[in-house]
Amino acid sequence: MTTDLDALRAYDTPTLANALLGLSDRPANAGFTRPPIHSILPDLPAMVGHVVTCTIVSDSPFAEGEDPAKAMLPLYDLVAGAPTPSIIVVQDLDQGAGCLWGEVNATICSTLGCEGVVTDGLVRDVPDVERVGFRYLARGVGVSRAWCRIVDVDVPVEVGGMAVSPGDIVHADRHGALVIPPEHVAALPAAADAVTAKEDRLLTWVRSDGFDPAELEARRAQH
Repeated sequence: MTTDLDALRAYDTPTLANALLGLSDRPANAGFTRPPIHSILPDLPAMVGHVVTCTIVSDSPFAEGEDPAKAMLPLYDLVAGAPTPSIIVVQDLDQGAGCLWGEVNATICSTLGCEGVVTDGLVRDVPDVERVGFRYLARGVGVSRAWCRIVDVDVPVEVGGMAVSPGDIVHADRHGALVIPPEHVAALPAAADAVTAKEDRLLTWVRSDGFDPAELEARRAQH
């Protein structure tokens, strides 16, 4: 599986999304993130990995006796035991002001084999995390961790309209994140190459001296 996943790094998410339309019976408007989820570090390369999930809150104070220092431990254990590479998908239940992700958590999870996070929460320490190479797709950038803590791990979540479950495969880049059904991972590179070849043939003609707008309908049908 790792070799198959590595092959997907050569493609951007729109190309893979187009290729999946010919492989999967999933509705064409499902399986990917929507705004406001966006890449905070768009110059980093695409990531792909096995999904690890958690949910968080950050706007309600810690309960008496609750130790903030232990807030991340359930997620660390989960990432350490997950297949690599992994991607953490985090649903922010209260859409709060706190950041789960900064230099420390990004560095720890990167060392554990995680490539990045997709979250409808906030992130921070952007220059430091970019140096780590940990990818951020998020609702936005914030300042403080506030009362951020994990509510649950290893559960189905929904982030930016993208529903995922533990063990799913996600590909993400500057365009957003895409769930790839595991049964289509091996066939996806060939399907993506076919999509690219069809587009290239069409665009080569459009850019040529022989381009004729009157032929567009017929050419699009061919390609």
